[in-house]
Amino acid sequence: MPDAGMVIVGGGMAGARAIVSLRANGWQGPITLISEETLLPYDRPPLSKAMLTDEPEPQPVYLLDESMIASLNATLIRSARATGIDRRIKAVLLEDGRTVSYDKLLIATGAKPRKLTLPGGELAYTLRDFVDGDHLRKHLRSSASAAIVGGGFIGLEVAASARQLGCSVTLIEAQPRILMRGVPEEIASVVHARHVEAGVNMEVGTGLAAVETDGVRLADGRKIQADIVIAGIGAAPETALAGQAGLASDNGITCDAMLRTSDPDIFAAGDCCSFPHGLYGGKRMRLEAWRNATDQANIATETCSAGRSPIWLCRGSGPTSMTSRSRLREAPAMASAPSAARPVSRPS
Repeated sequence: MPDAGMVIVGGGMAGARAIVSLRANGWQGPITLISEETLLPYDRPPLSKAMLTDEPEPQPVYLLDESMIASLNATLIRSARATGIDRRIKAVLLEDGRTVSYDKLLIATGAKPRKLTLPGGELAYTLRDFVDGDHLRKHLRSSASAAIVGGGFIGLEVAASARQLGCSVTLIEAQPRILMRGVPEEIASVVHARHVEAGVNMEVGTGLAAVETDGVRLADGRKIQADIVIAGIGAAPETALAGQAGLASDNGITCDAMLRTSDPDIFAAGDCCSFPHGLYGGKRMRLEAWRNATDQANIATETCSAGRSPIWLCRGSGPTSMTSRSRLREAPAMASAPSAARPVSRPS
């Protein structure tokens, strides 16, 4: 019976890095990456920054190109949505009826933007992929004013980009300050001041009542006029595939310290999974960060290749400074650059 090899579901940072890391760790079997997108794996951090503001027509920043994928002897299945996992026969089921068999499976499905659930919430733009970024770029450039809902990293980055494009910008954050879960108050104060200096109207500690066709209505009754409304209120782990397969979930796909799920032949990495952190007494956490996706892809694939590096082995003291022996061996680099880490789920 032919070797089914390693199948990776998800064409983002974790999925792309996993291909590189598998070969660096000596994996000899087949590797198949399944991605919903038509594009090759690309870097997402520029979507809220350079893609919106740069003058030339934006192009994806690819993590892997065709020649790199070929040199790694990997197969990329694009424009294919995985709808199920048959754990009995060890196969991934695709929406078009195809099945892809696996010996080991890595789920790297990422996270999806949270939607506003108040009246008119469907009118607000969200940002997850290149298509979203392209739509947002076009509409921002034809708008004189923008209302940004959410004072996290994405909301602040989009607000800064909109100001750079010349829009009048109001940012609405219901919490007492911006970056409530991301950074200490001292750092948040500096970021807040910098946005005010750039001309962003910061409505902090202010609730939102509704999104309307010409702006937003605040909880105190005030109306903020805006040509475009953008929601950046965080992201939810994409766990539908794991849920269909009956895998355990707890603020993301539940993984152990080696990123194994409740099925020993299925692993998860990146924004979609939660894990126990040794520096916090084994308490479970989830991170959305470029660096975390990279490190977890390294660790999951090392585990598949018979390595033994728990994810809480660190060089630094913070939860985003995770590393593994595969990281220290420096697997071949991909064409990408890191961005700021975004911790979104503290230990519980």
